[in-house]
Amino acid sequence: MFLELTEEQRMIKDTLRKFMDREIIPLANEYEQERKIITRDILKKLEPFGYVGAEIPEEAGGFGLDTVTYCLMVEELGRAWGALRTMVTVSNLVTSLIYKFGTKEQRERFLQPLIHLDYLGAFALTEPNVGSDASSVETIARRDGDDYILNGTKTLITNGSIADVICVFATVDRQKGAKGITAFLVEKDKATYLTSDIPKMGMHSSVVSEVVFEDCRIPASNRLGEEGEGLKIALSGLNVGRCIVAFGVIGIAQACVDAAIRYATERRQFGRPIGSFQLIQATITDMVMELDAARLLAFRAASMVDRGVKCSLEASLAKLYATEATLRIANKAIQVHGGYGYTQEYPVERYFRDARHLTMAEGTSEIQRLIIGRELLGLSAFV
Repeated sequence: MFLELTEEQRMIKDTLRKFMDREIIPLANEYEQERKIITRDILKKLEPFGYVGAEIPEEAGGFGLDTVTYCLMVEELGRAWGALRTMVTVSNLVTSLIYKFGTKEQRERFLQPLIHLDYLGAFALTEPNVGSDASSVETIARRDGDDYILNGTKTLITNGSIADVICVFATVDRQKGAKGITAFLVEKDKATYLTSDIPKMGMHSSVVSEVVFEDCRIPASNRLGEEGEGLKIALSGLNVGRCIVAFGVIGIAQACVDAAIRYATERRQFGRPIGSFQLIQATITDMVMELDAARLLAFRAASMVDRGVKCSLEASLAKLYATEATLRIANKAIQVHGGYGYTQEYPVERYFRDARHLTMAEGTSEIQRLIIGRELLGLSAFV
């Protein structure tokens, strides 16, 4: 596999790095420490770069990028601000699903506002009793003439309380199991539902919400795909999603390495920079080694997506290793900073908290291990 970036990819990455350093990173610490939610004007700063609609063809109003290029963009955003990255890539997921499965009218109505970050999207699959077993959705969608009526609760939904359009998965018939699950587009300004944000460990400037539907009426024209296609729609982008999470967390790992190197060259003890001590050098070397391994695994998976090659094994390996390795890298970055690493005076404690969430997103580390085991052994641990 050829791993050299193209000239265009290098240019995109360099441009984004400079932009993030100048426009985004200076905002992150203040917003995170004060738990201020990222505002729409900050989101709009990203519009010219194509963070939403990146892989949608240009003729459909998108940016026509391949998966590897988009993942490089995600890495730079993750390096700058984990909360902003998760808000944007979740919205991009919803946009991609509307492009792939939406009607002409749905595309015309939703794609451009989402791509231009005038709208924000949310993906509502998880429920209080439904996590890794996505086929057990309990939220009900009952047909009533030209409408559907939704009843149920979604939880841990990124962007849930602030999204303009939520892709909601509900069952039209519990007796059908997975074949009853159906996707719906619920518009904030046209439907009635309740939301409450859930306090969390990291990514303080983004929201995860509980979303409660009580006789929430939406038009049948807002159904995404056919009845019973919901699980297929929900799972259609799993490999891409795992690549995106991998590169997002690799961005955090890169930020940890950058911070550790910077601190080790500036901080002096016993009359010299602490970076001159063997244990500090060994620690930073281990951090870089794990980061490089994670990045290579993620590049392999993303390139396989672009080539249309089956990559369930490779995407799960990349996601699992990158998230777990970043936790180790962040922990070492805190240790390099000593007592200061535990304080909010330096960002490494935030990097650790933000990375912890990503061991659960797009399938927990435990689920990834079961997927990898199934691919290797041909035997499923799932019931």
